[in-house]
Amino acid sequence: MRPRSLLHHLALSLAIATTAAFTSVPYISTRCRLRSNHQWCPIVISDDVLHINTVSPSPSLSTTSLGAASTIASALSTLSTTDIIRTTVGILLAQKISSSGYKKRSLHQSGAISAFIVASLSLACSIRSGVTLLAFYWTSSKLTRIGTTMKEKLEEGVTEGGERDAMQVFACSAIGVFCACLRRILVGRDGALLTGTSTTLSPALALLGDQLTFAYVAFFACCAGDTWASELGVLSKSLPRLIIAPWRKVPPGTNGGVSGVGLAASAAGGTLMGLLHGLFTPGGIASVLPLGKTTTRGAFGREIIALTFVGFLGGLGGSLLDSFLGSTVQATYYDNYKKKIAKRAGPNTEKIGGWWTLLSNEMVNVVSTAISALLAALVARPILNWIV
Repeated sequence: MRPRSLLHHLALSLAIATTAAFTSVPYISTRCRLRSNHQWCPIVISDDVLHINTVSPSPSLSTTSLGAASTIASALSTLSTTDIIRTTVGILLAQKISSSGYKKRSLHQSGAISAFIVASLSLACSIRSGVTLLAFYWTSSKLTRIGTTMKEKLEEGVTEGGERDAMQVFACSAIGVFCACLRRILVGRDGALLTGTSTTLSPALALLGDQLTFAYVAFFACCAGDTWASELGVLSKSLPRLIIAPWRKVPPGTNGGVSGVGLAASAAGGTLMGLLHGLFTPGGIASVLPLGKTTTRGAFGREIIALTFVGFLGGLGGSLLDSFLGSTVQATYYDNYKKKIAKRAGPNTEKIGGWWTLLSNEMVNVVSTAISALLAALVARPILNWIV
C-alpha cells in the first residue's frame, strides 16, 4: 500500500471513530466491540460530554481485556465534543500535510507516517500545540528549498526539499509532543499560564503545567533555531567560524560552524515558535475582541511576553548548544576531491571537525533539544515571577 493511501486509511478510520459521536439521536449507531465475547458498548452524548456505557463483564473476558477496556472507556468518558472536533480535524489535517510532504519530497515514506502521528497527537492536545509543530515543519520545508543549487555544491547528500525520514522527524518532535501529551493528561486542557492565576489547581500542579508548556516551546524553538541556522547560515557570504575556536574559519556546512546570518536566523526561528504559541493561547485573541472571554487581556499579554522570551532563548541558546555538541562529539569530514562536506569518511576525505565521533546528527539534535526543554522547565518559576 502506498504511503498516501495508508495515511488516508489511518486518518479516515480515526476520523470515523470520533465523528460518530455527532448525531441527532441520543443512542449512537456506531458501537465498539469487545472482541472476546462480541458484545457491544453503546456510545452516548449528553451535556457536551462523551459517555461510554460498558457492558457487564462476562466470565469469558480475560482480566487484561477488561482492564484495557476500562482504561480506554475512562479516558474517553472525559472528552468533550470540542475535544472530539479538534482531534478529528487534526487527524484529517495531519493526513493532508504529511501526504503533501511526501508528494513534494520533503518527507520520506517513513517520515510521512511519523509526521502524521506526531501532528495528530499535537493537535489532539491543543490547537496551539499543533500550530507550533506545523509552523516548524512548514518553515523548515520552505527554507530547505532556498538555495538548493548552492547547497548541493557545499554539502554531500543535499536533496530538493530535504526528504526527512522517520528518525529525523522523531528527533525534532518526539520529546516536545510527549510534553504536550503529559500536560494534557496530568493538568488538563490547555490554557493560559497557570502559576499565580489558577484557582482550581494546586500551586505545584499549576507550576508543572507551565513547566511543560515552557518545555514544549523551548523544544520547538531549539529545533527551529537549529534548522533555520543550518538552512540560511550555509548561504552566508562570509565563512563560518568554529564555535569552540572562533578565530578559525571552516567550510560552510561544518558541524559547529557559526555565522552572523546563522545566529540571527536561529533567534528569529525560536522567537516565531514562542510568539505563535502565545498568540494561539485558548481564549487569548477573544480577550481583545468583544466576545465571550475565557482569558483576560492581561493574561494574554503575559502569555505572549513569556513564551516569546522562552522561544528567543530556546532558539538562540539551543542553536549554540547544538553547534557546541557538533564541534565536539560529532565528526565532520571534508572531501578534498569533490570540494564539499561529506556525510561520512571515505578514501578522499579528511576529518576537519569533532574531537570524538560519538553522536550522529540526529542524536545531537535529540540531546540539544532535550537539554533546552529541561532548562526551560527549570527556569519557568523565575521567569513567571518576573513577569507577574
